[in-house]
Amino acid sequence: MKRYLVAGMCSMVKVNLNIAIIEMVQNSTGNNALNVTLTTKATRSKIINKEIPRYAWDEKTRQMILGAVHYGYSVSALLGGLVTHRLGGKRVNLFSLLSSSILTALIPWSAGVSTDLLIVLRVLDGMAQGLHNPATLSILASWSVPHERSTLVSIAYFGVALAEVICNPLSGWICSDYKLGGWPLSFYIYSAFGVVTAILWAVLIYETPDKDPFISSNEVVYLKGLYTEDKNKKISVPWLSILKSSAVWAVVIAYASSMFGFFFIITEVPIFISEVLGFNLKTIGWLMSILGIMECLFGLLSGVCADFFIRREKLTILQARKLFTILSMGLSAFLLSCIGFFQDSAILCLITLILVFGLLGCYNTCFTANVLDITQHYSSVIIGIMSCLGSSTGFIGPSLFAALLKKKNTHDQWYLMFKIIAGIQLFGLTIFLLFAKAEEQFHSIEENISKKEMKSYNSLNDTSAEVVDRPTED
Repeated sequence: MKRYLVAGMCSMVKVNLNIAIIEMVQNSTGNNALNVTLTTKATRSKIINKEIPRYAWDEKTRQMILGAVHYGYSVSALLGGLVTHRLGGKRVNLFSLLSSSILTALIPWSAGVSTDLLIVLRVLDGMAQGLHNPATLSILASWSVPHERSTLVSIAYFGVALAEVICNPLSGWICSDYKLGGWPLSFYIYSAFGVVTAILWAVLIYETPDKDPFISSNEVVYLKGLYTEDKNKKISVPWLSILKSSAVWAVVIAYASSMFGFFFIITEVPIFISEVLGFNLKTIGWLMSILGIMECLFGLLSGVCADFFIRREKLTILQARKLFTILSMGLSAFLLSCIGFFQDSAILCLITLILVFGLLGCYNTCFTANVLDITQHYSSVIIGIMSCLGSSTGFIGPSLFAALLKKKNTHDQWYLMFKIIAGIQLFGLTIFLLFAKAEEQFHSIEENISKKEMKSYNSLNDTSAEVVDRPTED
């Protein structure tokens, strides 16, 4: 069915700089990264390795580079929601994919020019990526029915998790294989794949089912009534109603709390695994891949299970959202607080982090789908607000952690940060349980037509009535 293809295409390639940056800064003092003997083959490997640029970035600079994409993401997410509300999700997501792919290809060059230029490009890349979430949810609002919403949203974001599964070990392998070109090649590969994805998106995806020439007539009828005509996209956003809605703020705060831990694990855990637990680069790639697999499994299974309970009327939509939020944020917070007890076992630490990341992967079933529960027409605007605040945690977390490190990298400092994340998770969970809703909050679109438009409409009706009532002359 076409709606499942649409959901599957609502994904985006995200470059794994958190893997590449380990190799980019490794041996910045000039020492060779390969422990090789002085054979002819080994000497050649040394020469190849020295041709690959390395950078003497300190911890603060490294955190700035990693967090720069989130600055751009937070700036453009809200704008992306407004632009998507006007132009629709297809064009906005196409622009997002193409621009992000081009900027990704420029990262190796910018790193060689200056650190400042690299940070600027990362901010711009974040701005391009920030358009993705609002555009995706705008598309899904027209292609999903309530009892399939959790599944389709999970499928839509399954692609992002799948990219992590594939790209993390690929990044580790490419970055450590100097004959292939080392870390710069990883950016070129992801850039090319992003362009291919953009072409497929342009050909296969349509804004609404009635515009898709490849969809069956039965599916159009099945989805009829979920989407509105393009002219309705021009109706002004009811900002006051949105900003006063407790349901909106419940989902926004809970999402931002969840993203704090999610982004921190994606960005910082490779460093924790490398420098604290002592694993090598290739192993880190595979371990991060396992994190992605768990995110895929938990995210998809939670969506399917939520819809199963909703269809069977075992749970209401709101009960399903709250149940999976408890499992996602509550259980992950408990596990994070337990990591400090496993400091003597690297394996137990890894297992705990894998479970935490898997549980956090349920956020789409909990929050993203809940946006469509409370509104469909303004979903892109609300997801823009969510992404704006949620992505800001991507640079708040690294900045806070850099301050905690104090030029050291100890178990205690990491475990303190894990406890902080757990506390933030519990705060967001509490807010969601108290204030979340699952009913339409902004009612029909007609109620939000501007007074000027309504006045013109009434004036036109009055004129028509006068023409009808006017007596005709013999």
